[in-house]
Amino acid sequence: MIEYHKDIESLLENLKDDVISSKNSSLMTINKNMFMLYWKIGNLILMRQNEDCEDEFISTAAQYFRTQFPNNLGFSEKNLKNMLNFAVEYESQNLVQNIASKISWSCSVVLIDKIRYADKRMEYMNEVIKKGWTMERLVKEIDLHCGMAGNDEEDTHEEKKQDGEEQFFENKDIITSKVDNFSQNDDNDKKESINDSPFIKDIISSEEMDQTSKNEVKDYSLILRDEYLIDFMGYLNEGKREYFQEQFIKCTIEFFLGLNSGFALIGSRYHVEFSGGDYYIDLLFYNLKLKCYIAVELKIGKFRPEYMGILTFHLSILDESVKGKDDSSSIGIIICKDDEKLIVQYAFKDMEKPEDAEYRLNEDIPPQLQGMLPTVEEIGCEIRERLKFV
Repeated sequence: MIEYHKDIESLLENLKDDVISSKNSSLMTINKNMFMLYWKIGNLILMRQNEDCEDEFISTAAQYFRTQFPNNLGFSEKNLKNMLNFAVEYESQNLVQNIASKISWSCSVVLIDKIRYADKRMEYMNEVIKKGWTMERLVKEIDLHCGMAGNDEEDTHEEKKQDGEEQFFENKDIITSKVDNFSQNDDNDKKESINDSPFIKDIISSEEMDQTSKNEVKDYSLILRDEYLIDFMGYLNEGKREYFQEQFIKCTIEFFLGLNSGFALIGSRYHVEFSGGDYYIDLLFYNLKLKCYIAVELKIGKFRPEYMGILTFHLSILDESVKGKDDSSSIGIIICKDDEKLIVQYAFKDMEKPEDAEYRLNEDIPPQLQGMLPTVEEIGCEIRERLKFV
């Protein structure tokens, strides 16, 4: 029996690795196809740039794509310009297919925008792959490095040029030298091995990708997680909604915890059992100063009257099965994102007779709680501002 359980455990671990590896392979293929499409479009725009009409072409293309693929982030004017920059910086098709497409498009845009030298880009790209950095983390790391280094990188570049040793190359210099062999070999159907290029030796090797330790198979879905990829895969409604919901939750948590007024997060999608049923509260906080639970319901779309019923029911469950005898009555907050508007409502019990009172929506905070809770205006403005960057 013991041997049987050991075999099952090993089998399931191997199956888990197979699931992750299969998912990685699928995501890598899709991401590579997206990068190649963006690179092709970028080169078409580059041709128009040589004719001094790239702006007109970008505007016309964006309008056309808007009619063909409504709400698609990938074909906005801004991203079409990103494609142009990408094509300028990466002339080699093999470089795009085998190296650049191993990270998310958003990370790639950040590297092109912030890092001048190609070899330094490769170093950051390697870190993204190896450590699973998000775009936000990549930006922080670049800003931190630049802040610490100041102009050292530029000074070092100039010094080494004077010494006759060119250690740093602009991306175009690299592409027009060794990496040009990629394009020449494409014409002859003879592809040079990636590892043969001295300019990309720091990028994670294909062997490392294929022979990852069984005990630690890296999940590349975290590295490639990007709204551009969601768009490209066609999950325009469901995928975007799920992504936005996650960011909505994240921004709301950051806001309340950043108040430094006693809010402690108990959990998101907090599970409560009541009368044999399972119920989930979007966000549950406990306020250490008020000594009460605060339930936050997050909604996307038009505000509906039934949201009040959901919130008050959840508050009743909290009071019945979670609240301690020394805790005050729970407080509810509805935050509804309707297009550019953010509708915020509190739900309080009558503070004078909490035992007999019912919960009611109210924009005004009771006098005894004023100064201890953020106003609906503060909640709305702060969270709406945070969501601008989503």
